[in-house]
Amino acid sequence: MSIPNRSALFLASVLTLMACGTSGVTLEGKGAEEAASAENSSAAMADMMDSATSTSVTIPFADRLPSPGIGRGVLELDGYAVPILQRGVDGWVVLSPCGNEVEVANGLERPAAHVVLDPESATAPIARLIERRLAESGVTTVLSRWADISIDAVTRARLAETSGAHVFVSLRLVAGDVALAGPAGVEVVHRANHEESRRLGGLIYAGVTAAMDGLESSWPVLDEPGVRPLLNQRGTDFFVVLRESGDAAAVVVDIPGLVSSETIWWLSTSDGQAEIAGAVTTAIEQFFGSEASGSGYIDPVELVRDAPLGGSGDECNDPLLPPPSDQ
Repeated sequence: MSIPNRSALFLASVLTLMACGTSGVTLEGKGAEEAASAENSSAAMADMMDSATSTSVTIPFADRLPSPGIGRGVLELDGYAVPILQRGVDGWVVLSPCGNEVEVANGLERPAAHVVLDPESATAPIARLIERRLAESGVTTVLSRWADISIDAVTRARLAETSGAHVFVSLRLVAGDVALAGPAGVEVVHRANHEESRRLGGLIYAGVTAAMDGLESSWPVLDEPGVRPLLNQRGTDFFVVLRESGDAAAVVVDIPGLVSSETIWWLSTSDGQAEIAGAVTTAIEQFFGSEASGSGYIDPVELVRDAPLGGSGDECNDPLLPPPSDQ
């Protein structure tokens, strides 16, 4: 029978300690110091891992905000803006409010913007508030119009392309059915098959609906409140502004309130306009500064709506062209 030597016995003891840990074992001298050092290192590493998993790094909004894309710019005129197509000898060649290529000599050139807001005359005061509030966060904005003027949808949409904007928001006030008045609800139509447009729509829906809920009033009911796409019979986006707004995340926002005297009054007050403007501003800031997705997404009953094949047919009096009698 063989007797294990001292080295074998020592190795077996070490392996046993490693398998069982130091629980129940008292070490002294250098061995105790090394064991304590190892335990302290393990504890420190565990603390670091816990800290890394429980603490998120906050990135400043300015660092999250992308620079506008490269475009030819826009030209601000008397109450509206037009996309610049090229620079001429004595000015700019622009796409006019009626969709004509016209050379103009005067105007304020805006080279780039993060956002294009496309209001109607009724929502222009709200759009102005949004523009000012976004500027406080370093977000530059172009308004398609701030006066009561008719502008072709293609001209308004092309502002997004020539300004390099990442966001295009069309704001409209619509009637709704006052006989079916109920909780607040807006319709947001986003560009089809475009995830960022869908996300932007969900953020705006959540914010504006919450602002309207705060009024504690009944609102005219829209056909399909929520966030959805809407196609025409050709399978493309029903709204021209969604089809022609370049690569921007693009939505059309319909706010009910044109038939109820109470909501008409509220939306005409500075407080009411500030509530809507604040909600849209916050939604756009969330779009740029987070991965939030909002709410209100629905499977629409109406996915396809017939669109005119030959344009609206309405006569357009172009302010950048001389009257027909002078031509």
